[in-house]
Amino acid sequence: MGVRGKNKDTFAVWEELDIAVDDDSPFAYIYKRLDSEKHKDIEDRSWYIGIPVPNSKNGKRLSLRTSNKDQAKRKARQKVIEVMKDLQTGVDIVGTPVRDFVKAFLRHKESLVRGVMEGKKDGGVRSITKERYGLIESKVRNYFVPFVGEKTSAKTLKYKKFDDEWESWRKQNPAGRGNKKVSPKQVTIKDEMGMIRELWGWGQKEKFIDPLSKMPFDDYNLVEDEKIRRDTWEQDEWNKFKRRLREWLKNEKKSDDSDRIWESFVAYQLIFLLAQSGLRPKEWSLLKWKDIKYFDNEEAEFANDRTGVEMSIHPSTKTGFRKAFSRGGIYLQRIEQQTKFRKKNDYVFTHLNGKRMTPDFLSDIFNGKGKCDGIVEATKLKELTGKEIVPYSLRHYYATQSIYSFVPDTLIAKNMGISVQRLHSSYDHAYLRVQTPDLFKRSTKQSNIREMRQAGVGDFAFFTRRTEKQLVQPTPKSADSKYGIFISDEE
Repeated sequence: MGVRGKNKDTFAVWEELDIAVDDDSPFAYIYKRLDSEKHKDIEDRSWYIGIPVPNSKNGKRLSLRTSNKDQAKRKARQKVIEVMKDLQTGVDIVGTPVRDFVKAFLRHKESLVRGVMEGKKDGGVRSITKERYGLIESKVRNYFVPFVGEKTSAKTLKYKKFDDEWESWRKQNPAGRGNKKVSPKQVTIKDEMGMIRELWGWGQKEKFIDPLSKMPFDDYNLVEDEKIRRDTWEQDEWNKFKRRLREWLKNEKKSDDSDRIWESFVAYQLIFLLAQSGLRPKEWSLLKWKDIKYFDNEEAEFANDRTGVEMSIHPSTKTGFRKAFSRGGIYLQRIEQQTKFRKKNDYVFTHLNGKRMTPDFLSDIFNGKGKCDGIVEATKLKELTGKEIVPYSLRHYYATQSIYSFVPDTLIAKNMGISVQRLHSSYDHAYLRVQTPDLFKRSTKQSNIREMRQAGVGDFAFFTRRTEKQLVQPTPKSADSKYGIFISDEE
């Protein structure tokens, strides 16, 4: 037994053991510190163990939590044996700081990002979009890292901390390291749980985290995300919003800024197109004029309902290439008549300089981050609905109103690029509503548009074939994907 060192980290007591992790490594040792537990006599202080590990400067050091020497030696031998086993299985012995573990994970995810114009068929089934990578990166850096601590050893991460504390911590820390001010919704929290499990699984595979440790949220049914109700407008809320949106556009036209006038004009048309097509942000952003094909609506009930549109969705989007249909061709025609960029390979939604509008364009317009006054504030959307309405709510509006208008579920799902099962799971509340006689009474024949307007359905015209007794699924010859609802921007 002896004393080592001459500085503040001097070991007060030190003794070498006769065991090492392998034949080439120095023996392990136990010691007591001078710089800790100073209020105690040295003989009453805890023993520590130092285990030299190959390719590690300081090896592994940890407290044995006992002041008794004999007990410390027994514990020390057991710790050395555990390290030997971990080395044999490739486990990170010393432990990588969470900061570096996360960097390694994000490098891995970044390597899977496919090109902007590539689909999964081109990039591979494991590939992800740049937008998806950005979401993962922000979630991991803004929330996961501050939750566990960037200097914490990844090897010491425990599932129980996440199971017990993550949900409440997220609600109490909506910003993390970011700028969010609103407490996250349950669907957001569950999505983050899924990300954490992916990160954890990758960490176990790469030996950053103990491969035998339990994963967080094992007892959570994360698939239930699909049944969480999405915020969107009710019909009466939409009618009021529509009127306020027209006023917003009138005010924007008074500006001397030509960019502002153009962007408000495009945003207005885009809102109505999305409300009756359900397109995702990247899907509309990548549309080119060559992807647009108009068709006549022979059953038009409104003056601006005479043109439908078939849109070819770019293969690089979430669900790949598909044909999407809308009765809102008028809104694309308005843009086509005004834009200078009408060539086949020009993007449909562009700024005045011809640059493509990114998927974030409409979010910026809603929140007032663009050149225009924010739509949310200008239309008092929060006060009007009491909900957190965002541009993606337009997709949910399309889905719910199509369901309320008895559009066949196969057509809705096909147009949205999802399965019928997913449609029913995500919008179960909408199907429940139409099945409740006290809320929506369905007759044995389809009502005409004037009757439906009196019944409170408003601007929604059926675009399904009619018989006297029942709704009929369109046959393949009738181009069934072109059937759907029409939403007018007029009264």
